[in-house]
Amino acid sequence: MTSVFMTRFAALRAAIPLPSGVFLVAVTVYVLLKLIRPVIPHSVILLYMGFVVLGLVIHVTLRDQRIDSFRDFFVQARADEPASLKAQRWGLLLVAPLLLAYWVFDAARPRYAPPVEIFQRHPTAGEAALRQIQVPDWVADPTAWSEEIVAAGKVLYDANCAVCHGEKLDGAGPAAEGFRYPIRPANFQDPGTIAQLTLPYVYWRLTIGGIQNQFNSAMPRWVAPPDNPDISTLHTYDLSTDEAWKVIVYLYAATGHEPRK
Repeated sequence: MTSVFMTRFAALRAAIPLPSGVFLVAVTVYVLLKLIRPVIPHSVILLYMGFVVLGLVIHVTLRDQRIDSFRDFFVQARADEPASLKAQRWGLLLVAPLLLAYWVFDAARPRYAPPVEIFQRHPTAGEAALRQIQVPDWVADPTAWSEEIVAAGKVLYDANCAVCHGEKLDGAGPAAEGFRYPIRPANFQDPGTIAQLTLPYVYWRLTIGGIQNQFNSAMPRWVAPPDNPDISTLHTYDLSTDEAWKVIVYLYAATGHEPRK
């Protein structure tokens, strides 16, 4: 059994030259990181990919034989080589530069970035404030999130939140471009947002809002504080407490994230 496996593995290695193997490893690792949806920001995934690329470079350059094999694959094509090798060569010569060009373009294109000194994605709420927030049992247990609750949360989100945070919960709603300073609407699809937060914190953020406090954003209050139901800021308090929790349940259910414990 071992000899058969080694024979097949050797045949596979012969069919996949070193440059193709390097490209496949890099792409596979990136796809796996995106598919398993780790609770880490996209910037950290890029950091991991930097380590992967560095490891691949070390692997290729560790021996002169590998360097020669990598170079010869592109500069010493044989007339009798299989068609599969030709396809891999031209595929790498076309796809890799296009991917690199897109990455350079995406990194260099102008983006709005709030000033560092005023940007704080997750300000400290204070233990006293969070202790006052009682998470309902039907919210605290993700297994209790029924289809009816999620559907009700979606209706509320679409009616009140999607204009800024987007129908896809990606922070790209039709009004998002109007909020360039100091912070854009949150992208809930990003693992660096609600996936990093506890339920009391998300509710606190939703009910406190932004522009009138340390969040320094255009996010209005959506639920009146229980000790002062007549307070008036930027919004008319369209959401009751239960409705606010339904919106939060929908955010987690629709993005596939789970609240941080």
